[in-house]
Amino acid sequence: MITKYYSNKDEIYNTYDKDDLGFTYSKEETTFKVWAPAASQVLLKLYSTGSYQEDGATVLSIKQMKKDDATGVWSKTIQGDLHGVYYTYLIQNGEKISETQDVYSKATGVNSARSMVVDLERTNPEGWENDKHILVDEQTKAIIWEIHVRDFSSSNTSGVSKAHRGTYLAFTETDTKVPYTQQKTCLSYLKDLGITHVQLNPVFDFGSVNEATGVEYNWGYDPVNYNVPEGSYSTDPYNGEVRIKEFKQMVQALHNAGIGVVMDVVYNHMYSGDDSCFEKTVPNYYFRKQGSRYLNSSGCGNVTASEKVMFRKFMIDSVKYWAEEYHIDGFRFDLMACHDYETMNLIREELDKIDKRILMYGEPWTADNGDNGISGEDCCSKQNAKKLSSRIGMFNDDMRNGIKGGSDDDTKGYIQGSNYDTYKVLAGMLGASSDTFGRWAKRPSQCITYASAHDNLTLWDKLLKSNWKKNFNTTDDRIIEQNKLSAAFVMISLGVPFMLAGEEFARTKFGEHNSYKSPDNINSIDWTRAIGYKELVDYYKGLIAIRKKMPLLTDSSEEAVHKTYMTYNGKVIAGTMANIDGGDDEYKYMAIVVNNTGEKCPFELKSKYELPNRWYVIVDHDSASGEAMREFDNRMEIRPYSALVIVDADSYDRIHNVKEKLLIPNNEC
Repeated sequence: MITKYYSNKDEIYNTYDKDDLGFTYSKEETTFKVWAPAASQVLLKLYSTGSYQEDGATVLSIKQMKKDDATGVWSKTIQGDLHGVYYTYLIQNGEKISETQDVYSKATGVNSARSMVVDLERTNPEGWENDKHILVDEQTKAIIWEIHVRDFSSSNTSGVSKAHRGTYLAFTETDTKVPYTQQKTCLSYLKDLGITHVQLNPVFDFGSVNEATGVEYNWGYDPVNYNVPEGSYSTDPYNGEVRIKEFKQMVQALHNAGIGVVMDVVYNHMYSGDDSCFEKTVPNYYFRKQGSRYLNSSGCGNVTASEKVMFRKFMIDSVKYWAEEYHIDGFRFDLMACHDYETMNLIREELDKIDKRILMYGEPWTADNGDNGISGEDCCSKQNAKKLSSRIGMFNDDMRNGIKGGSDDDTKGYIQGSNYDTYKVLAGMLGASSDTFGRWAKRPSQCITYASAHDNLTLWDKLLKSNWKKNFNTTDDRIIEQNKLSAAFVMISLGVPFMLAGEEFARTKFGEHNSYKSPDNINSIDWTRAIGYKELVDYYKGLIAIRKKMPLLTDSSEEAVHKTYMTYNGKVIAGTMANIDGGDDEYKYMAIVVNNTGEKCPFELKSKYELPNRWYVIVDHDSASGEAMREFDNRMEIRPYSALVIVDADSYDRIHNVKEKLLIPNNEC
């Protein structure tokens, strides 16, 4: 039972468990239903247009809705084909009458002024009936690349047509290149890079950008309508049908490229509390409050009440809607610790009914230390991971900080030569599932392994700051080496690898640590950096390809951690993995060895298993080819600032059909 610190209106109101809230459309009639149990009157108001600002907006009709006292649902059926008609509700609670869009809106006019009736079949692009989810058998097989829709293509370096820059349709353009070069960009680039999933920063309707002008910039963590695509990313925000179709075209194009789509969802708060459709519809219900004061653990002025029956239902309905109507392949929950674990487990159960392979993960923290409205025992924090499904992942900020130090300051992590938090790195390499080094996850599938995300400094800017460098375009060997070490840790660890878009080509935001409303010249992807930092791109690409071929790394079971032997000698980290029961097409043994010092370090591989005598290096200081580059024995000196990935030679020879022993010099590693 969730502990509550406020009046529980679920004990006062009757609730509703059917799936027809909002509108139910047919060409013959449309039925509207809204849950408003405290209201004394609800009117349905139909409009010809979707914007309050438009001159000549016509009110088509105002109809009285009828209440079902047993459920608190008001309903009204209107005859005729209402596709393209806009509507609002006039809801009287006490003496106050509020005009509001529908909580369950599926389409809206510009800037969310009014909801819109839409025949969703008319929004399907050609071939949509054949579009399929892009899914992986285990969550740990996902490789996630986080991007903001506008950042992806707003720069002229993207090679995307001017009309599509910063929009959903930019993802549909193929064979784009940096102008006057052969450097691939956007979708073509992603196909080459090899990632499995794109995570989109919020793409539901948010309130901080004027859709009519699209001038402002914002990450979008300020929801207005959860089930409506954001209009500023469409080519026509005035027509509610357009943004839906173009969103689907984006998903379809990514799927055709073999890439899944993860939505960043922000159910923990809204753009505004008092002005939200939720508060206008059922006052003092959907948000956690003390009296008239909104609780603020979201850090954004209000926090929603996931434990309330009807908001819990809304979250479940909404996630299912995106998965089914838009073929979304995964969900990343913003500030997931604002939510209770019961709700999150129920969402996982409902997604499993669609497909158990749909990804689900989130941030296991709140935005500040404000009152969350539920107890620490009930929220979705790392401390409560054991109460969640093992297929609900959590970002491992311990690993992140162990790798690079604090996200915004000049402190150092392991890759910059500090050994202060090395055990956080060791624990993270084991998917936060090791009793020896530190455990909060039940299985590696719960651990999202990363070094940078949209929040805070980019990895590149963090490395520059912690090394006291000021040239954002530097080719300093030390900074590039540290970037490579970070990539090695993220890709050659148990868990789910995650990366910020452009991390692989030294993406910079010129030192801005919180660019949520910074202009395009700070946030846009500069695709020319993929040329200037090709060495880094190739290194990431190689690591991604290697990870896909290594069942040892993508094992999501509780037993995975027991197949890995971690050692640390004060300087060098090593993880030796044994897959002795693997098939003939799998490596039996592999290891990652990392030296973060400026000197050669002697090191000896260790394991609880008897190790082979012959190894091949497939990743070294310079490259990540996946091909045998040199031999390695169990006792060698490791080069400064270097990561090695090695595999047993017998497995390599068998997998690659090597008939004779490779003549590879046993050079310095």
